[in-house]
Amino acid sequence: MTKQTPTCSLLLALGCFLMIPLLQPSDCFGQDRWTRTATDGDELFLGDATTITWGFVRDGTGINPAFTGESSDPSSLISFLDEHVGDNEPGGDDFTNRSWFPLFNDIFDRWDQVSGLRFVYEPNDNGLDIRGPFNPGELGVVADVRIGGHSIDGESGRNTLAYNYFPNNGDMVIDTDNISFYSNGNNNFLGLRNVLAHEFGHGMGIPHHESSNSRNLMEPLVDLSFDGAQIDDIAEAQRRYGDNFEENGGNDQFINASFLGDFNGDDLAVGVDANMGDSPIEVLPNQTDFVSIDGITDVDFLEFSVDGLSDLTFTLDMVGPSYQRGPQGGTQTTYDLSSQSDLDLQILGSDGVTVLGSSALDGLNVTEMVQLQLDVGNYFARISGRDDAIQFYEFRVSGIAVPEPGALPLAGLALGWLMRRRRVKS
Repeated sequence: MTKQTPTCSLLLALGCFLMIPLLQPSDCFGQDRWTRTATDGDELFLGDATTITWGFVRDGTGINPAFTGESSDPSSLISFLDEHVGDNEPGGDDFTNRSWFPLFNDIFDRWDQVSGLRFVYEPNDNGLDIRGPFNPGELGVVADVRIGGHSIDGESGRNTLAYNYFPNNGDMVIDTDNISFYSNGNNNFLGLRNVLAHEFGHGMGIPHHESSNSRNLMEPLVDLSFDGAQIDDIAEAQRRYGDNFEENGGNDQFINASFLGDFNGDDLAVGVDANMGDSPIEVLPNQTDFVSIDGITDVDFLEFSVDGLSDLTFTLDMVGPSYQRGPQGGTQTTYDLSSQSDLDLQILGSDGVTVLGSSALDGLNVTEMVQLQLDVGNYFARISGRDDAIQFYEFRVSGIAVPEPGALPLAGLALGWLMRRRRVKS
């Protein structure tokens, strides 16, 4: 299947998370992504699931300043984390034993849960400077994403918490001046975790977005009123890398269909977490059920089985909230996530080819519906989009079992027998 190449050039070199705004408008709104990684090699395109390695630079590794006034000190992040976030653990290069390591690992796991990204920790580093010679990821040698830290601009005033380079670099630099912010352990170090999640949002190619009525992780200002990636952030990640079903070969063909379960009278549904309404707009850390068609070339095959003859209704809804959104420093407009692409639905037989029923109504945010009577067996739903845009959806299988022939007469006979027994007894 032909995939699309990202159309924007990388005009933004890096993104920041700040205590106060730093205006860095970008006309690359919504496109940039990794096109090569150590694991997947070259020729990665928009919507492709991607594996990214990540790791830490050792203390003493050079960091070339990205800002005027930023120090040229080498990285001291490991000792900073040991002293102010962890438990002053003993030294050594096995950072997985540090108490602060799960804070980093959990952030990458969360992005994995809500997108087609997969992250693998790379324990090795080749020691080259951050923002030095081109240093692509290499398995067993150096990670795609390297994390370091040093003094950037102090702890007050125009205060940068961290910055991150855009693909195909992705290196992150944390400001070790911000001791009180990063050492705050409230809500399992929410401040640190939201900064890390935000910065790697840049590391996957997402620029700053602003909204006057929606919570977004990729706002330029730190916000601790929520935990982790929000719906706009998830949409941007899935536009670039697909949803979680795209991992491990994806579900673009029926032989790799995502299995929803057995229909035995209870509804089968997928994509329910994106069907959240317009207010309040908040994604909770335990919500993972977000699926989408990420563009005009994406197709999703979903498999389900039927335990007995059933009258079934299949519904496909385009879902997502509506809110104000715009690039940093730019004009905000109404953005309706439920009306980005016109989706079509087909129900297929066990061969994954024979069309048993279909719905292809014209228009955005309409419900596609198919009603069929199906017997025991495995079947497929094929979902596709007509527009080159990200579209969350909810797909649902509902219905009732068809009574077997003779079931009702037998029930009537049993009822008559029971009444006769009662009359005899009385």
